[in-house]
Amino acid sequence: MKSIIYFSQAVLIGLSFLLYSFVTNPPCESDEFVDSCAPALGNFVFIKTFNINVDKPGNKTEYSYVLSRDSEYKIVVCDQNDPGKKMIINFYDRSKKLIASNYLKSSKKIFPTVSYKCAATGVYYVEAFFEGDKSGCGINILGFKK
Repeated sequence: MKSIIYFSQAVLIGLSFLLYSFVTNPPCESDEFVDSCAPALGNFVFIKTFNINVDKPGNKTEYSYVLSRDSEYKIVVCDQNDPGKKMIINFYDRSKKLIASNYLKSSKKIFPTVSYKCAATGVYYVEAFFEGDKSGCGINILGFKK
């Protein structure tokens, strides 16, 4: 009888830890995760969410989007707030020339957003990875304003 009670307690403790992990760090593709990050758009209009999942250390995720001339864009960088595992994005023009990043090498600071005033309509690219070449997941939220 005691073994059944100990087993039941162990199961309850395990379920508590599992539930706690979902409450504190919602899965990257959940609506809760998007809802917690979307306010960082401020007065920008939501366009699209990009799921970022780097499953192997050292890998990168890349996506592209067509931006329009004379519009201002903002990318909200949203990860699971694990220390030492922040998402870094590099923003490239159609020639794959780096035009912005949320990582400032000189101070090793990582910013939560990147803004860009588009000078030419075309395809732009975003490369996302995690500091220290670690695996991780998160989202990027793209917004615009005229």
